[in-house]
Amino acid sequence: MLTKHLSIFIPDSLTAETKDLKLKTAKVGIIARAAAVFNVDRIVVYHDDANHKEADFIRDILSYMDTPQYLRKKVFPIRNELKYVGLLPPLRTPHHPTGMPNEGDYRQGLTLKRTKKGTFVDIGADKYGFCKEQLSVNKIFSFRVTKLGKEIIVEPDEPEGTYWGYETISDYKNLQQSIKSVKPDFVVASSRKAEKLTSILDEIKIKAKKSKHTAILFGGPYSGLPDNMIGQNIVDFEVNTIPNQGTITVRTEEAVIATLTAFNLLLNSK
Repeated sequence: MLTKHLSIFIPDSLTAETKDLKLKTAKVGIIARAAAVFNVDRIVVYHDDANHKEADFIRDILSYMDTPQYLRKKVFPIRNELKYVGLLPPLRTPHHPTGMPNEGDYRQGLTLKRTKKGTFVDIGADKYGFCKEQLSVNKIFSFRVTKLGKEIIVEPDEPEGTYWGYETISDYKNLQQSIKSVKPDFVVASSRKAEKLTSILDEIKIKAKKSKHTAILFGGPYSGLPDNMIGQNIVDFEVNTIPNQGTITVRTEEAVIATLTAFNLLLNSK
């Protein structure tokens, strides 16, 4: 997408429809894959119902999938909530490389030990890398490999113009509070009650292409999004990206795929 930053907002009730852990895991996995396919920078899990306490689970699955495979065992201890993550498809994004690094490569690394001279980092190589900066320990940072040999030297850096995964935010705030925290400059709500995307295509296209940070909002399986958010100055547009739907309901993960597909075509058209 041409927008500089893209955030999606999903409710903590996303997985509340089922008690089956495998189905919950798969549902979140679909969101993660869609986010990666369409270059989403941030996934915000907002609170939409006092009876649904799924935010931590959703955050953990999303974060697990975004973490490179070579770091997952160190970052995520074994626990029941992650029982079925092995069934999820890999993201296959540029920040999930396979094989040993080459000089000049960018890798995500976990900081392991800090000394007076710098910080030892696990970048998925046959030995730890060393960064000459003192960094916080047990954190994931992005690095560039500057030297290979008897030792691996890395420095904090992130590639420009390359999709580098998403961050997940889960702070238990309601939708309006979450939007204010993230501060997008263009907000779109996905709703079956709204106008078809094609009927306001030109208006959205102009606004979206000028935006530095676009946010797309999605409702949950029970309550959906609040009514009349335009009148409350919460969103700029409400759109229906699945007109004439053949099912009574559209699941949140299905709406995410459909809407991101539509916006990807919209923003990459001439």
